[in-house]
Amino acid sequence: MSAPIYTRPRFLPGTKVRNAQIINSIINEGCIINEATIRRSIVGIRSRIESGTHFDHVLMMGADEYETVDELQQNRAAGRPDIGVGKFCTVRNAILDKGVRIGNNVRLLNESGVREADGPNYCIRDGIIIIPKEAVIPDNTTI
Repeated sequence: MSAPIYTRPRFLPGTKVRNAQIINSIINEGCIINEATIRRSIVGIRSRIESGTHFDHVLMMGADEYETVDELQQNRAAGRPDIGVGKFCTVRNAILDKGVRIGNNVRLLNESGVREADGPNYCIRDGIIIIPKEAVIPDNTTI
C-alpha cells in the first residue's frame, strides 16, 4: 500500500496478421498487417501495413487512434493516404513517427547513401530516414 504501481491498460484488440512474414521483429497490440514482410523491425500500436510492403530495420511508432470507416472514405475522396503504410512499399533503415500516412508504391531506401538531408515531410540523419509525426508521403514517392 505504501508504494502503489500504476498501469495504463489500453484494452486494444490483438494484432491481426494476414499471410505475413515476420522475422526477428516485435509487433505491438492492435496492429493490422496484410501480406507484408517485416524483418528486424519494431511495429508500434495500432499500426496498419498493407499488402506487398517490405520492412527492414524499421521503427514504426504506430498511431494514437484508429480511423473510422467514414474517415477512410474521406481519405479516398481527398486523395490522401490512410494512417499507416500503403500497398507495395519498401522501407529500409527508417523511423516512422506516430500517425504517418504513407501512400502506395513508396520507396524509403536512401539508396544514394545520403548521411544528412532535409526534405518535405522527411529528414535523413546518419543515413536513417525519419518521417516526422503525422507527415504525409504521397503515392509513388522515392526517398
